[in-house]
Amino acid sequence: MNPASSPACDSGDTMATDAKWWLVCYDIRDEKRLRRAAKKIQGFGRRMQYSVFRCWMTPQRMQQLRWELTQELKPEDSVLMIPLCESCVRGLETTHSSVNRPDWPEEPKSFDIV
Repeated sequence: MNPASSPACDSGDTMATDAKWWLVCYDIRDEKRLRRAAKKIQGFGRRMQYSVFRCWMTPQRMQQLRWELTQELKPEDSVLMIPLCESCVRGLETTHSSVNRPDWPEEPKSFDIV
């Protein structure tokens, strides 16, 4: 399965003015911890590549994800959380990806719960 085609689970923080895109990347040594971390991150964002996610989060949600990951991971594992400003998001480029062009709206679509 192509990881970029995974269903979106973007964070529900779209109404917060301090929310922004975060690029979350990991290098996890153990397969079991890797699967648990990927599942956890997918609850906060959308998988873009095998170990790269995009997440629309407030600083509070980012800290929540960071804390939850520290409960799962070991010191030899690493997770990188990179905040992206609007200018960075607009400037995203890809190579060899004519089918999977980057689709990073200014913020994800909101959903009404009925």
